[in-house]
Amino acid sequence: MYFLYDLSRTARSRPISFTRRFSAMGLLIGILATGVVLSTNSYGKDGGNSGSGGGGVDGAKPLSSAKVPLPADLSTYVKDKQAAIILGKALFWDTQTGGTGNQGCASCHYNAGVDNRTNKGTLAGGHNGVVDTTTFTAASFPFNALQKDDIVGSQGVPAQDFHGLNYGSAVDNCVVTGDGSLQTTGRNAPNAIMAIFNRDSFWDGRASRDFNGVSPFGTFSDPSQSAPSTAKIWVNGPGGLFEQAVIISPASAASQAVGPANNQVEMSCKGRNWGDLGRKMINNGLSPLGNQYVDKTDGVLGAYSKGPGNKGITGSYGAMVRAAFHDKFTTDIPLPNGYTQIEQNFSLFWGLSIMLYESTLIPDQSRFDKWASGQGTLTSTELLGRQVFKGNGRCDQCHGGAEFTNTSINIGGDRSFANDGVRPDLEDGGRQPENLSKFKVPTLRNAELSGPYFHNGGALTLRQVVDFYNQGGNFPGRNTDSQIRPLGLTDTEKNALVSFMLALTDERVKCEKAPFDHPSINIPLGPSITAVGSAGRAAQVNGQCLTPYLNANQFQP
Repeated sequence: MYFLYDLSRTARSRPISFTRRFSAMGLLIGILATGVVLSTNSYGKDGGNSGSGGGGVDGAKPLSSAKVPLPADLSTYVKDKQAAIILGKALFWDTQTGGTGNQGCASCHYNAGVDNRTNKGTLAGGHNGVVDTTTFTAASFPFNALQKDDIVGSQGVPAQDFHGLNYGSAVDNCVVTGDGSLQTTGRNAPNAIMAIFNRDSFWDGRASRDFNGVSPFGTFSDPSQSAPSTAKIWVNGPGGLFEQAVIISPASAASQAVGPANNQVEMSCKGRNWGDLGRKMINNGLSPLGNQYVDKTDGVLGAYSKGPGNKGITGSYGAMVRAAFHDKFTTDIPLPNGYTQIEQNFSLFWGLSIMLYESTLIPDQSRFDKWASGQGTLTSTELLGRQVFKGNGRCDQCHGGAEFTNTSINIGGDRSFANDGVRPDLEDGGRQPENLSKFKVPTLRNAELSGPYFHNGGALTLRQVVDFYNQGGNFPGRNTDSQIRPLGLTDTEKNALVSFMLALTDERVKCEKAPFDHPSINIPLGPSITAVGSAGRAAQVNGQCLTPYLNANQFQP
């Protein structure tokens, strides 16, 4: 089955990662069951089929013109949206959620929404199962030779079997089954920023726009999409508790969020389930963010911070869940499987609250946005880059709309997933059940900070990405998109294209100003990051904002 990709490809990683980076991959054309089903297949007042309105200068659209897609009947589940955002941010950043007690969602999305670790352990062997890169530096890029099929992934947790919880401890009772080293994912981690716009999430799109409340796969039971889903949540009605199938759409960010939490490579010991994780976070004596500092000025969590000298935030996860979600989903009534309703429904709370937190991460204040709104300027080089983007570069064929990606549910149309010939087709089938090595087209917004690029992390700089498309891909084949062809761009046009992409960086993302501020976090085999408040990193962390991967010069071929 395609999701066992890593079984034959790396000694460091087993099942394929459930968290992917959509840094600058996809088709950069010239750039980079039973029960009642609750259906919410519409956008609601905060949604819409946008991406085509609000044109500004030269037809350009600022991101503020794109509606944020949320389910129409979100209120069926969520009784307080702001409370859900608070819960979602806490869960996203809380490292206690991982089986080892030091691994959370943010461990792979801590740096402008992506993973910025540069140790050699982030390398996974590709199709040949061997890590071929001997010295991992900037000089190792680009990965464009047949014998260099390595993948820059993300490090998760050691291989372990789950044997239960330890009361009062963030470390689960697990038995190590491997050599104790951190496992590595088989694709590059996608960006959490802009994820709310994805029609389907993960590099292969298996995280469905239809959230079933439990798993990433929507109306299907597995990624092969061959059997109907049996996923159900528990509802407390007039006659007592009963199971109910739900479909909440569009909500691919929620579908994506529930993937990594119990994944045995990324966050969990093998065998942990949602009832276990719900019990751990709600009824196991843990304080929210108990091992991390939260700045008093954090835009979401600051009012609840125990800082500056103490870790964590006030309250409990049980109280936070009940504040955010309707009572019919959150009772302490025991179920036949031994868990309580609130524990067993934790997947619903996890998915929707993290989705709502991600819905606040809208990088709509770049220099491009100000120009497109008629309130700023671009340089002559950046304007030339935009001309190339729309013209000979053919970039807008895949990176359309204000979101700069056809993957946005607002845009639709072709080429939201595409084969661009970055690696030979047989190495990774990509989107299923097509199995044509098609991968999600990422947004170009904040691409300055989201390297290394492509699903394999094989390009270090934006100029390398431009060169890749200019030459017509690395390994064009019969499944490669027809738009992948030599472009004949001059060096001046290539550099202008890079300049234009750099104008898509929102400085709030770069300097971690609200809503991109965050708690402190210690990244395994990575940096220890200080809590950043709403004023951002420039004001609080030695004046240093975020830099590109390996501090690379984006104009370096």
